[in-house]
This record gives sequence, C-alpha cells and structure tokens, in this order.
Amino acid sequence: MKVAVVGAGVNGFCSAIKLAESGCSVSIFDKSKAFSETSSKSSRMFHGGIRYLEQGHFKLVHEALVERKEWLDFAPEATEIKRFFIPIFKNQSRSRLVLFFGVKIYQWLAGVMSLGNSFYHAKVQTLKELPELKSEDLLGSVSYMDVVFDNEKVSKLLIDKLLSKNASLHENLPIKKISKSGVILLEDDTEKKFDAIVNATGPWIDVLLKQSSIESKYELDLVRGSHLIIDYRFSNAMVFQVKEEKRIIFMIPIGDKSLLGTTEVLQKNPEEAFCSEAEVDYLLNTANHFLKKPVSRELVIESFAGLRPIIKRKGSNDFSKASRDAQIEVTGKVINVFGGKWTSAMSLAEKVFGKFNLMVKG
Repeated sequence: MKVAVVGAGVNGFCSAIKLAESGCSVSIFDKSKAFSETSSKSSRMFHGGIRYLEQGHFKLVHEALVERKEWLDFAPEATEIKRFFIPIFKNQSRSRLVLFFGVKIYQWLAGVMSLGNSFYHAKVQTLKELPELKSEDLLGSVSYMDVVFDNEKVSKLLIDKLLSKNASLHENLPIKKISKSGVILLEDDTEKKFDAIVNATGPWIDVLLKQSSIESKYELDLVRGSHLIIDYRFSNAMVFQVKEEKRIIFMIPIGDKSLLGTTEVLQKNPEEAFCSEAEVDYLLNTANHFLKKPVSRELVIESFAGLRPIIKRKGSNDFSKASRDAQIEVTGKVINVFGGKWTSAMSLAEKVFGKFNLMVKG
C-alpha cells in the first residue's frame, strides 16, 4: 500500500520506518529539511521526564524509561549515559526527602532497564561533584541517571534506516492540502494519491488541518522552549529548581560546552520560534542563582528555540504540569498525530501502525 507521511521530524520518521518495515511503499514530505525544525531544537535527552512524577504520570514515565533503552540500543555511538545532580538549597519548594523519593521512584520505574542507582549526596560530596555551586545554604543533592544524545547523529541514523527500506524522502516540498480521501495537494497544485496519509506535522498540524478543511476534536498549545549553548563545560549535569514556578532547568555538559534550558512560553505562530532576550535573562539568572561564578552573557555562544506541541489543557496555563503524551485521531484515510516527543517516538510509531491496520481492515 502507498502511504504518505507529512512531517519529517522524529515522529514522522519513526512512523515512516515502521510502515516501510511492514511492506508499505512510503513517501515522507517536509516543507524544509528533515529534522530541521522542532526535532533539532530540543534539550537533547532521552528521558522519562522526572518532573512528571509530581503530577502522577507514572505510566507515561515508565513507558519513556523503557523506550530510553531502545534508543541506547539503536544509537550507541550517538548517546551518552550521564548522572544528573539536583542540588538542594535551603528554602526550596521540594524537601530533601521528596527529592530523594522522586529519584528513587524514577530508578524503580525503569525496572530492568535502569541505568544505575539514584543517590542522596551530602554537602561535601555534592561540592566535590559540582565545584561550580555556591556552598552557602547548600544542603546536599540527589542524583539519577539519564541519557543525552547527539541529535545530528541520531537524525542521520534514522534517515539512513528509512532510505534503506526503499522509502522516498521529499524535502523542501510544502504541502498545500491533504484530503480525507488520501490525496495530497502540493504547492504547484500537483495531486498525489495515497492509500493513507500520516499527518505528523507537529506545531503545524492545526494549520494544515485548517487549510484542508478537516475538523478535529484536539487543539494544541504551542510552547516555546529556548536553550543556550555556553562556552564553558560544567563538571556534571545539573538540574536547577525554579522555586516560584516549581519548574526545573537543565545544565548539561556537551563536548567542551554546556547546554542550558529550557523555558516554557506560549506562542501562537509556529513560524516564529526564537529565543528572546527575556528568555536569555531568565535562563542565566536561574543558573547564576546557584553558581559560585556567574555565567556572563559573553559566554553565550548560541541560542535556539523549538516549539513543543502540547494538547491543550482546559483551564490551565501551567505548562510544567502538562503531559507530553500524544493522541492519534483517524479521519477517513488521514491519521493525525497530536503531540509527542523524541523519547516516545518509537512507541508512538507502533500506535500509528496499529491505527493504520485498523483503517486497512476497515
């Protein structure tokens, strides 16, 4: 069967690979380069989402931790297991006991896929592991294991895998409309007919559905996540608590640099994702609150921002509490994918394939 996948990010690619492996003739389309948008502008982690434990999303965290191991097996040369430290200071919103139980639950939820033990560290040990921290008001830290990845290398592996299945990749080819009957209308008004269309356009899904006059019961909030690349390598990965918002921010050593992020800013237009001056200040001020020697703006050598499509939560604008779980909706021959993230892309592809099979069986 002929299947089109619209959207060449990680969700589109994993779905395309699964469909191609089943014997489908797959064509994947994108208005720009593969992996050039949201999928290239993340925090570069395969993780379960430790902060989702506070909202009771244990099943979601467990599934992501299992899939984290699948990514390690898929791309061992492009992934790195790291220990993440959460420093604990006086007068923070989460106590030592709460944080210790949190990292232990995170370890236990991984089960046999665990990457190592979670620990509590006294102040002396914390400063030994994280000499960049202020010692004043420091109580200690907790730590847990997670995975950092090289997005360019993993993207290349996914592209190579898809093309090895005799699928076709069409970059820089915008789609004007899709139809419930399986027709794609290109910008030059050329029509292409398929047995099924997977709409994995991420932040642009609402736009494409509106252009195509296809109604959906789902709506998305577009949340901008901005990151900074710092010209300084910190000793270990750190997770800073933002007391006022109960958010967390990561500082991750990558090569001889470090990545600092992320923010959560509501945005309406998917075409204008950039790191604002206010976000630069927010990230630096948050980190510098805990650091012995502040990170100056002169050390910021790069900034980037991506949009996370999150299924809209009625009555709340607190995106730190929003689940990153995805939803799949079938309309005629169109399979719409709402939400999703890097870590869960493989399991999401399995669900897309399940919806495709139901569609075929009719």
